[in-house]
Amino acid sequence: MPQTNKIAPFVLTVIIGVALQILFIFPDIKDTPSKAAIEFTEAFFKADQKTMTERMCGESKTINGIDVIDRYIHKKTREASDLGYGMFYMKNSVTDLRTHIISRDDSSVELRLTGKAKPVLKSFFTGEDAKPIDEIIRVINDNGKWKVCGNVFSIAGL
Repeated sequence: MPQTNKIAPFVLTVIIGVALQILFIFPDIKDTPSKAAIEFTEAFFKADQKTMTERMCGESKTINGIDVIDRYIHKKTREASDLGYGMFYMKNSVTDLRTHIISRDDSSVELRLTGKAKPVLKSFFTGEDAKPIDEIIRVINDNGKWKVCGNVFSIAGL
């Protein structure tokens, strides 16, 4: 009776697993309008200034010479300070983010983004529920990178 190789199925499983990981990584690397909108939304609710700046188009970053992202971060920091907390207290986690393309052309896309935002720390202490997110977002292709444009989440009016 021939002896079976007991390690071959394990090696084959590892090789297939590595190949599938490589296969699934490449589509995730590609920049898309939905990815830009989701990354900006997550950055907005987490008050991540760097990512917001990277994902917002130049024309929307300043209004009347005022950097709207700096103003937003400053406002959130001041609110937290007034309450006696650090900036982490003002951050929100976002879940169930979904995008639906409304219109599209070569260099811009208009999409609807829905999901939920829940305060990370406040909800733990106060039991505050998640708030729905429902926003129409315009995304433009700026030299091969998709960026969010317009007054998203009324950031300019803050």
